[in-house]
Amino acid sequence: MSSHILTSRLGISLATTGHLKSLAPFLTPSVSINLALSGYHLMTGLLLGVVKYYQIHNSKTYTAHPYISTAHRASLMYGFASFQLAGVSLLSSWEESVNVKASVAAQFFFVSAVLTYAIHGFLQDTTNQLRVPHKLGEKRTLPPWLTRFFMVSLIVAEVGGCGVLCAGMAKTLISVLSPVPV
Repeated sequence: MSSHILTSRLGISLATTGHLKSLAPFLTPSVSINLALSGYHLMTGLLLGVVKYYQIHNSKTYTAHPYISTAHRASLMYGFASFQLAGVSLLSSWEESVNVKASVAAQFFFVSAVLTYAIHGFLQDTTNQLRVPHKLGEKRTLPPWLTRFFMVSLIVAEVGGCGVLCAGMAKTLISVLSPVPV
């Protein structure tokens, strides 16, 4: 990245002052995954906000489809959650491969949840994706076991992935804050 792109109004460049290079050791794969997806969720949330506005503007009731509103809010919240996971993975004591697996598990379902909400919002096929029959568009339905499997997997992956990273962070904090034996 050229230094002129990162030059501030004060003429200070991150590249020339070495700040960018000093960040490199902290940008582990798990931190990078979570930071990148934080930006993805933020942009997706903003773009879904445009869709939400469009639907509100073109609706007789001045409302967007509930699942467009849900996708919009969820994506913005997942953006913040992803940024938090980057910090938590940065402090995690586990091996990086464990941090990556935990991050990918959580992020896969963060993305999947927003996509599911957005699909229902664009198709306007349901206002409750858990109501049987599980509709997908006008003519298709999903088997109840598939929806249940997805929801259980989502819970296990999001809570589990976050839990693994938080446990690694707790381990780090305990070791750092513990009194050093004399």
